Amino acid sequence: MTSASPHTAVANKREAQKEARCNAIIDAAVEEFATHGFTATKLDDVAVRAGIGKGTIYLYFESKERLFEAVIRRTLFPGRDQAISFVDGFAGSAAELLSIHFSQMHAFMHSAMLPATLLMVVGEALRFPQLSQFFYDEIIQPSQNLVLSIIRKGIASGEFRADAEDIYTQFLVAPVMHGAMWNLQFRDVAPIDPERYARNHVAFILRALRST
Repeated sequence: MTSASPHTAVANKREAQKEARCNAIIDAAVEEFATHGFTATKLDDVAVRAGIGKGTIYLYFESKERLFEAVIRRTLFPGRDQAISFVDGFAGSAAELLSIHFSQMHAFMHSAMLPATLLMVVGEALRFPQLSQFFYDEIIQPSQNLVLSIIRKGIASGEFRADAEDIYTQFLVAPVMHGAMWNLQFRDVAPIDPERYARNHVAFILRALRST
């Protein structure tokens, strides 16, 4: 086996350093956006937190909007892609699939930094419609399509009622976001037990969807 040439080794090292710096910027942006919101966050502060000069950020992201999109990719895309893969490969019943899928959604939504990220998206949507569009295209619509695919599976198998597909997916998914953001805002005064809340939610959905 031949070893890499000095030129290749240097190139690989530079690429690794570039990737590490990009990740450091995104990590810093996650913290700044979650703390201050999109509007109030300054790239100067992101740079300070990342330990770089402000100008360095523009070597990786052309604007604060593009940096925000990178934050969404970091915090939400892994869960989205994992859910799609799981649903596509599941061989059990639609009711089992729906129960597991929504339980996993609840668990994912209560992970670190995620509720704060979602709250920020909701709060900034009207002022920055391009960010709202990005979030809808990359997160909301795929999530809706995934839920619809489970419902259609249940209709085809006779587990769910024939008109279950006509139910707005917002009715089914909204409690997941609400529970996570509720605890973000009211954990100290009126906390929700995430596991119990998830069980209640899944049971409620199954009663609504099942055929009589």
